[in-house]
Amino acid sequence: MSFACGSLPGVEPSIDPVAAEQLKQLNDQTIIGNRVSLSPDWSQLKDGAEKATWTLSGLWGWPISDWQDLGMRFKLPFVYYRSDDASGHAEVGGVGDAEIGTGLGCRLNETWRTGGGIELHGDTASDRALAEGVWRLKPGWGVSHDITGWLTLSPSADYNRSIVEKHDVRPQSYLELALPATLILPDKWSLSARYKATVDFENGDRWNHTVNAGVAKRLSKFPVVFSASLEKPLSSSGKKFQVSITIVYYFERYHSPK
Repeated sequence: MSFACGSLPGVEPSIDPVAAEQLKQLNDQTIIGNRVSLSPDWSQLKDGAEKATWTLSGLWGWPISDWQDLGMRFKLPFVYYRSDDASGHAEVGGVGDAEIGTGLGCRLNETWRTGGGIELHGDTASDRALAEGVWRLKPGWGVSHDITGWLTLSPSADYNRSIVEKHDVRPQSYLELALPATLILPDKWSLSARYKATVDFENGDRWNHTVNAGVAKRLSKFPVVFSASLEKPLSSSGKKFQVSITIVYYFERYHSPK
């Protein structure tokens, strides 16, 4: 998880700077903006099982200087899981594993931001079928560069390591490397693409690769963004694909210092 401060500089005259910043926040964690969101997603697994998750999340930030912000965020998933044919399509639903994190970041200049933070994944699910069975820490760091007023790259790195394992779950230790790109379009639309690589240190340093593409629209009269995305693993994994929809409401009374 990464955070940074500052507002969007150098936006093209034909693009609304506030809407552009809000659209960027879908994929650029270096911009702090007070918001709450609901993200339903549906995953088709290779063994025929299905998983639907509704994630309620929020982010709140406080400026601590002219160039630094402090932020805190949480995620609370509600999960429905339907097993495969071999298991008789058993169904279970409930609360999944919650996450909470905090971070500090800063603006380096007019086009560069950076920030880092740490997140705690808790074993809080209401049913073992919905849980990972671990308590896990995820420190991370990222940078963001506005190449132009309408194109931003936001590479990041996050290291995940379990600190408590339950129910004979294997220890977890893996590195996530992500490269998101956001293209701001006129009329408060955006397109995004992301490549992510994961290195699993507990499984022979195995690499997994994933790509994601999405489209988003910010409403004209309300600080609300709707987005839809499709994620596809490029390497062998238990997931065929994942479809996600996100609804975000921004509290515009908070403004990061310029």
